[in-house]
Amino acid sequence: MTIQKADRVSSPAASPSVDTVPVVTRHRFPNGLTLLIQEDHSHPLVAFQAAVPTGSATEGRFLGTGISHVVEHMLFKGTQRRGVGEVEKEARAYGGTSQGFTNYDTTAYQLVVNREHWSSAADLLIDALFNSTFDPGEFAKEREVVLRELKMRDDDPSQLSWEILFANAYRVHPYQIPIIGYEPLLTQLTADDAKAYYRSWYFPNTMVLAVVGDVDTEAVIKTIGELTKAIPPGRVPLETLPEEPFPSMAGRQIVEQSAALTMPMIEVGFLSVSIRDPDLFALDLLAWILGGDRGSRLDRALKETGLVHSVTAFNYTPRDRGVLTIALRLDSEKRELAMDALRKELRLVQSGSITETELQAARKAVLRGYWSGKQQVADIAGDLCGNEILTGDPLFSRRYLQGLRQVTREDIKRVAQKYLQIDQATVVTMLPEHEPAEIKQSAIKPQTIPVQKKILRNGIRVILKPDRRIGLVNLQVSMPGGVLWETDSSSGLSALTAHMFLRGTRSKNADQITDAMKRMGGQVGTASGRNGIGLSMEVIGAELPGAVALLAELLQQSVFPAAELEKEKSLALAHLKEQEEDPFPWGIRRLMRLLFTKHPYRLDPAGSEESIKLISREACEQFYKRATDPRSMVIAVVGDFDPNQVLALLEQSMGRMEKPAENSSFAEPEPELIRRLAVEEKTPRHEQLILIGFRGLRLVDSRIPALDLAEAVLSGGAGRLFDEVREKQGLAYTVGAFGVPGLDPGSFVIYAMADPGNRARVEQSLWNEIGRLREELVPEKELEEAKQGLLGAHRVARQTQSAVAGQLASNELYGLGFDYDERYEAMIQSLTAADVQRVTRELLDPGRCVVLTSLPSDANAPSGE
Repeated sequence: MTIQKADRVSSPAASPSVDTVPVVTRHRFPNGLTLLIQEDHSHPLVAFQAAVPTGSATEGRFLGTGISHVVEHMLFKGTQRRGVGEVEKEARAYGGTSQGFTNYDTTAYQLVVNREHWSSAADLLIDALFNSTFDPGEFAKEREVVLRELKMRDDDPSQLSWEILFANAYRVHPYQIPIIGYEPLLTQLTADDAKAYYRSWYFPNTMVLAVVGDVDTEAVIKTIGELTKAIPPGRVPLETLPEEPFPSMAGRQIVEQSAALTMPMIEVGFLSVSIRDPDLFALDLLAWILGGDRGSRLDRALKETGLVHSVTAFNYTPRDRGVLTIALRLDSEKRELAMDALRKELRLVQSGSITETELQAARKAVLRGYWSGKQQVADIAGDLCGNEILTGDPLFSRRYLQGLRQVTREDIKRVAQKYLQIDQATVVTMLPEHEPAEIKQSAIKPQTIPVQKKILRNGIRVILKPDRRIGLVNLQVSMPGGVLWETDSSSGLSALTAHMFLRGTRSKNADQITDAMKRMGGQVGTASGRNGIGLSMEVIGAELPGAVALLAELLQQSVFPAAELEKEKSLALAHLKEQEEDPFPWGIRRLMRLLFTKHPYRLDPAGSEESIKLISREACEQFYKRATDPRSMVIAVVGDFDPNQVLALLEQSMGRMEKPAENSSFAEPEPELIRRLAVEEKTPRHEQLILIGFRGLRLVDSRIPALDLAEAVLSGGAGRLFDEVREKQGLAYTVGAFGVPGLDPGSFVIYAMADPGNRARVEQSLWNEIGRLREELVPEKELEEAKQGLLGAHRVARQTQSAVAGQLASNELYGLGFDYDERYEAMIQSLTAADVQRVTRELLDPGRCVVLTSLPSDANAPSGE
């Protein structure tokens, strides 16, 4: 179930030609149901999408309750002919996937099935749309689910920012009300309220149904006609919404809000237009020119100069007047400078500075986005349905594409002057909770309980970090494993074992494990890499006892069913084939084999085709027993919980876990790399990949922060490699650097993807930048910008509870200490240019490295050596 922020319609055809009109049949039945059909025989699938013209803005006497969204949750929960749970089970039986969407203007339902079941699926969908029963028990459950969704948004600063923006940008229109509603009103809703609302809107004459896929048009019309002929039309509610004045009657609005984030977020909103307004086309292109992608106006003026970490622009155009938004992520001390730079860029655009080249590039980018996004039958069905219900024209996208082509530079200048007036904007600033906000709206107060480390009786280390901002709890278990415990013949064993955690225990099969998590409203996942193996869970706080019980069961009672192992092996083999299609993983796998000749780091965590086929149930079971050694296990718990309760639960369920007889890796010491090795390898791809690999550092090495900073100087959109090799010389499509530290010395890689004809120049440019970093001190301004970029990325990556839990557990497991991330920023801030130069000279030695170059089989590329 999804709450949508935007309704962007797009071309139902994947063709770049505006004149290519898909064959769409529009049929209206006597009871008023509008049916749209587009045959698409490219895949044996059929997509249904039904939409009702009511959303959060049209809820009438229920305005602010979020009742549209609640009804969406209830629609597949039972009908007069199908009991509770039967609708979803039947959909799965048809190979189907189903989902619902609620936004300000509409509520929609989507079902995608295999073609041979389309008529049965049609019966299922029609039954749910018009005969849902709204069982009171199921309603109570779903209302709780929605209430949890409402609480969870407090952990999503972007969602909060969006809602605060709309609450202040709109003064009379109900778009100012959150789609999910307000908690006090939502809690008062009853099953009878939902049923009454459903019966006032869900009629054939209010509904649009789109069917797209491998079907026959006449057969669809006949089937839908038979299924709906007995359903009478209804009296359509007359909802006349107030028109939001333009220019804004409120003038400029400035709102500051504290939120659960580590760096500020600024969202600037300008009242825009509806989807039916002719200025739509110019405003969409203007938004792309400003902040659509890398190289946009604001990207160059704000991000590339180091004023912000990210910037985007988006024109949201619903049924009534929408909003053009510009979103920034940045450091606190740069807020005023960034806003000044934004004002300057807006003035430049308003003065007519947009060039024809920029306009053409934006037009192509927007058109490409529309075409690429309409290749799946579900997307096409959604497009037809949305177009019809919002504009009355299922092929509105054709007019949209034509409108984009007709926009001129003068149009861009005109709409910029008309709509992007900063003195009419709504500016929402989301601040980290430790920074005071001038205007606070229900600010969330953080709990200041310190992180604790406890040890269970059998040696399991438990890291506890209460965080009661939202009602969730994240549990992360980290254990030794990964490729360090593998050989050539067992490569991929760690990853397979991790996946098998969820495939069956002594008392539950795979489906029952999944159902147990669903009942808790939670999610569970596994992971495996180069140094370890992990298991994670996220549940609401009230479900914590059940989550701990299931976690303990997975860690102590997994049984590795042979049939399930074969499924996982098949998936692993398919994944390997997919990886071969991507030139970057293809190259990294081969580079590691050259950089490490004896150490397990030469192995791919995903395994090899030969080794995966050989892995047995017994091998997984043995690996599992070694990995779940309580003496080396770390469990991190982050979220809304009582530490004493968690410790008691963990001690009771896992305090008696048995210790295995032995627990050591197969890692063989790697001989020192004493020369430069250059290797060329043929590839069927057209691109040429150049990889330069160096031996790296251990995770516990004190030089890690300096190497991270060196990577920040070299890599990223503002790094030297991108600026010199791609931007200035135009030699490479993609270029960058990354480090992979490990429990044993890892690796550091510099890469470029380029045209084969540029190979020698690209490689020389890479070596030039390596040499410059080794021989020259990084200028102070550049060093500070790199620090800010690195710290920004570090903070952004730690905003969620799940990310924090993962870092606490892995840092403790790998010997860094659970509080390493708290110390990391101070380490970065204390670094000097000399520190960066020193670690670069020690590690990035041109005489001790591996250079791997892929040679396209259809090109005779000159050697770079």
